[in-house]
Amino acid sequence: MKINLSIIIPVYNAKETLVRSLDSINNQIMTLKNLKVEIIIVVDDGKRYKNIIPTMKKNFYVKIIKTNGIRTGPGNARNFGIKEAKGEFIGYLDADDEWSENYLKNMYKIVKKYGLALSETRVYNGNELIGKFKGNNKNYLSLKDIGEIPCSFHPFVKKKNQIKFENLSSQDVYNTAYLLNEKNKKLQMTKDVYYKINMQTKSVTKEEGFSHKVNLAYKTYQIKSLKLRNIKIARVFAIRRIINKKFVEWNKNNNKSFYKFLSWRNNYNE
Repeated sequence: MKINLSIIIPVYNAKETLVRSLDSINNQIMTLKNLKVEIIIVVDDGKRYKNIIPTMKKNFYVKIIKTNGIRTGPGNARNFGIKEAKGEFIGYLDADDEWSENYLKNMYKIVKKYGLALSETRVYNGNELIGKFKGNNKNYLSLKDIGEIPCSFHPFVKKKNQIKFENLSSQDVYNTAYLLNEKNKKLQMTKDVYYKINMQTKSVTKEEGFSHKVNLAYKTYQIKSLKLRNIKIARVFAIRRIINKKFVEWNKNNNKSFYKFLSWRNNYNE
């Protein structure tokens, strides 16, 4: 059986949220004939998830695999998923996030055409919309935007173009920057759909020391990019480090999440 698309979902302590993420796949409005999708759940906490997997629609196939340890990190988990992926294209979904209802159809059409597809990211805290994040230039996303809009974007990509994920914080950001740099141009974002980030009580962005940890990762990516002479990518992480420093200063008087800061910053700059 030919698999067209592999969706990789890293899982760590996600029994309360995974079903919602899978339901957002099940609820996709599909008009693409013969599209076969494998959903690879990569377990990084050693727990059993088989008994909570909902019945999936026709042509959606679930595969559960484990990493080589406990809390080895989302980058390592994604790499395990990539090794197992049978699809010509790969997409990503976190175990506490969701897709809007036309996401799969629209993203798949774009990735087939260009080898890379990206959509707007929306961040929610329960039912509260914290912010919408997309390219600054008429719904196009450029490498420059990845620096100036420091949230996560989750691509669909041709498998042969997918690189190995780093095992550091914000490895998904480095992955997106690398893919955009390879394209060497701005990419039109997929219209009328979005990737939904659900803020959790124990969200990584709320953890103590988050800013310091992220800054160290950004510094590593910046140095690596300079060594590889990827100057544009190095600039992305230099800008992110500056914004991260501004968040630290802002948060002394606000004590709110990083995404709240981004939303405030976007409104302030408008």
